[in-house]
This record gives sequence, structure tokens and C-alpha cells, in this order.
Amino acid sequence: MQAEIIDVVNRIGLMADRRDWQACRDVFSDRVETDYTSLNGGQPTSVNADDLINGWKAFFTQTFTTTQHLIGSHVVTITGDRAICLSNFQAHHVYLDTQKGTWTLGGFYEHTLVHTADGWRVNRMKMTWTWEQGTRP
Repeated sequence: MQAEIIDVVNRIGLMADRRDWQACRDVFSDRVETDYTSLNGGQPTSVNADDLINGWKAFFTQTFTTTQHLIGSHVVTITGDRAICLSNFQAHHVYLDTQKGTWTLGGFYEHTLVHTADGWRVNRMKMTWTWEQGTRP
């Protein structure tokens, strides 16, 4: 079961990097709580997964030529039909505007998953940003 959960979490960044938006969407439950407050301030939000992916698609397409999201050192805790996966991440972004250069950030993710008839799905993700280099969008 841990391998299945890690596979789901890994697919988020990899499928976004490959711009396979449907495959990226498939790992999420219909509603997802996202928490990027360590990077952007504000409050965590609950969003429709289709809206989340469409937002990523528009942002990535309009901003970056390529991205690479690396995630690893997973620690998985399973409790019944729920799981939490803690991971390190590093995300590298290359801008369309070559004068802006690149933006790389790193930190930790906490993904919460629920087991459904279709397998494990992410219903919450919290990013804790700890460092960055380059120009932030």
C-alpha cells in the first residue's frame, strides 16, 4: 500500500512537468484542500480539482517553458482508508521570458490521501516552503 501512495504523490509533479493534465487530475479527489500559505500567505483553500488543474495548466503554459518537480524521502502513515505522505521537494522552473532566468524552490509536502473505489486519491496538500533561488513569479 505504501508504494501505491508514493506513486500517487509522485505523479502530481511528474505529470505536471510532462503537461499531462488529465493524468495529473486523476490523482486527486473531486475537492482538494490546498495550503501554500508558507509561500504566499493567506489561508488554505478548498477547491474543485478540475479548477485546480486548469489553474495550474494556465499558469504553467503562460509562464514557463519547462519545469521539473522532484519529490522524495517519503514517509507514509496509513490509518484505515486514510494516509499521510510526508516528503521533501525541489521544484525548478524555467521562464518563457529568458531575461527572468529560473526559479527554484524547496521544502516539504504533506499530502493527505483517502482510499476510494478507484484507488488512493489526494484530498489535501500542504507545501512548506523553506528556500528559493532566482526570480519568484
